[in-house]
Amino acid sequence: MQVKVFQMASGESYSILLGNDGMPLPYQNLFVTLHYRNQSKASNTCHRVFEYLCLLEEICQFEKIDLIERCKTGDFLTKKEFENIKKHSKLKVVSFREMVAKHKSSNVVSIKVKKLETARANVVINPEGDISPQTTYNRLTVFAYYIGWLEEELFPSKDSMAEFELKKIRGDKFGTSDEALDWGDWKSLELIQKMRVLDVVRPDSSENPWKSKSLRYRNQLIVHMLFAIGCRLGELLKIRVATDHNKSDIRRRDQDGRYFAMIRSQTDLNDTRKRRPEGKTMGRYVPLDRRLVEMYENYLIQYRPNATGSEHIEYLFVTHNHKVQTNAALSMAQVQKVFREISEVVGFRIHPHMARHTWNDEFSAYADKRIAEGKTTEAKAEANRQKLMGWTENSKSAQRYAKRYDDKRAVAMALDLQEEQSTTIKSIVGQYDEDIDM
Repeated sequence: MQVKVFQMASGESYSILLGNDGMPLPYQNLFVTLHYRNQSKASNTCHRVFEYLCLLEEICQFEKIDLIERCKTGDFLTKKEFENIKKHSKLKVVSFREMVAKHKSSNVVSIKVKKLETARANVVINPEGDISPQTTYNRLTVFAYYIGWLEEELFPSKDSMAEFELKKIRGDKFGTSDEALDWGDWKSLELIQKMRVLDVVRPDSSENPWKSKSLRYRNQLIVHMLFAIGCRLGELLKIRVATDHNKSDIRRRDQDGRYFAMIRSQTDLNDTRKRRPEGKTMGRYVPLDRRLVEMYENYLIQYRPNATGSEHIEYLFVTHNHKVQTNAALSMAQVQKVFREISEVVGFRIHPHMARHTWNDEFSAYADKRIAEGKTTEAKAEANRQKLMGWTENSKSAQRYAKRYDDKRAVAMALDLQEEQSTTIKSIVGQYDEDIDM
């Protein structure tokens, strides 16, 4: 099975799930079309749902569940089967496939059905899984909607409980309270880690992993912009330069000379990239300071023109491949590769979305400082965060992105309290004994 991305004649980017025979899987494709594409969900969201359904199909094959046939006959899945699906959904796809391969090798000698469970028991599975609770939650939510839809469509005379049962066991979206205290799962960078990354991507750094000057200046600008404005990668890759068809999305305001970047939310139907970058949040204007503007102008004027065909590309960030006749707009996968290459140098894993979490940590610290100085209020600070991040007023995303900083602040306050209590205890406890002896 595979998820194939294609572009419609209208310019819309979409995906389709193909079976092992190369033919489209009818039920999965109909489900996503009805419940995601026709509900105006982003093409990247549809693609992710297809990936989840591909995993579900693999899980069902491993568990010997013919989901379509079971729904057609009204033999709906049991609670035990839902529990098994949940267990497998907590694994990375590669981990699940490795487990399946081990099971096949351990069961290759005998094909007796009665020995199936024994063979499965020999395969060790991490009961805690190896993905985040949020990913497990999202997978099981899609599974719940899809299986529930299948049961209702294929056997409407029987009440379906699939959606209810799967949602009941899927757990909390962001983990339990104990998981929330696992600081290793925090997705933002400490200041020393951020500075390490920025030091490595300096064009004159001896540790810089790229040979070409053009790549060095382009990648430095990408990293600095992600950290400075906290936008999503898809939003960054949608930033345009001035062409015959549109103005530049980075502009200078006449009134005060300040620069800003226009983060656009609408889909670019003429974007030919296979995985089209898209914005999940509202469009907005974000300011750029002089340091960012200098990096931007340096890349735009000195290095971007070195990419053959760049004058015909409307997006700011382009490939710099001297072996091709014409370059193209930079893709999501190519930026992910840039961050993997940085990770190898700095010695810890980073990815583009970490910059968004880091920005929110830094915003929280700065907001606390201004609140303490009486220069703003908590309500105004959070309203500013929502505007700069592109979130709606009723969005709960701000709470999630601010969680790491809130946790650290609570821990620091508790530590200060303990140290103050320890000082008091040391100054009092034991002193009265000397008075009694006297």
